[in-house]
Amino acid sequence: MKQELFYVAHAGEQSGPFSLDDIFAKIEAKKLDLNDYLYDEASQDWVVLMAYPALSDKMKSMKPSAPPKAAKEDAPAPPEKDAIEWFVLKGENKFGPFTVLDIVKMLQDKSVFEFDYVWHVGLKAWKRIAEAEEFSPDAIRNLKNSKLPDLTEVFFRRRHARVQHGASILVHDNKTVWKGKSVEVSSGGAGIVVENALLQPGQIVHLHFKPGDGLPPFNASCEVISKKFSQVSSQHAPVQYGVKFVHLNTQAQKDIKELTARKKKAA
Repeated sequence: MKQELFYVAHAGEQSGPFSLDDIFAKIEAKKLDLNDYLYDEASQDWVVLMAYPALSDKMKSMKPSAPPKAAKEDAPAPPEKDAIEWFVLKGENKFGPFTVLDIVKMLQDKSVFEFDYVWHVGLKAWKRIAEAEEFSPDAIRNLKNSKLPDLTEVFFRRRHARVQHGASILVHDNKTVWKGKSVEVSSGGAGIVVENALLQPGQIVHLHFKPGDGLPPFNASCEVISKKFSQVSSQHAPVQYGVKFVHLNTQAQKDIKELTARKKKAA
């Protein structure tokens, strides 16, 4: 049965249930943000509003117009840094406006990625988030170490502690096999490098971990949840991905928890 009513989460509080029309009205009234969440019964998970397919058509009216390809002589001067309104381009969909903190939070919870695009008044064209100085690792690190209010909601503790882990892996999608290696692991997922630049967030892949760095061999079905942006010369270039374990047997879960505990204790 198609879900008609949804619970939403805003500023750490849950409310509802609401229809999609109700939710859209709240977005227009600024009572909900595009990077708030609704609970999707089909996936049994919280989904970012702007990423929920059934809301996409309704949000078309909120999309900003495309920025100019080149700056015009009479273009408005860029606003002060703290007052900049950012827009996000994901595929063909544009969303916004957002603050820097909004986009950093979306990077944290994987609703946007380094290879998505951003723009604000004053920029000549869209640029990848990875290429924007405001979202560089140093800028985000400085922001995290600042004393600004409301940072608790932006930088959250991982649900599963990750530790470094090096092992060779084979990755496949039931059609093609690629070589790779793991760089970190947790009970919930792993960081991996794969010799395939074309994997996309949301894609399901199967990993075969070879023995290494304190873990016996194990297999896992995974969902790609992040992709590190890099300039690549071919589809076979190595790219770093974050994956979430969709299926992992009980023994492998136990082995990873024990490895994590040992490495955390030794640190």
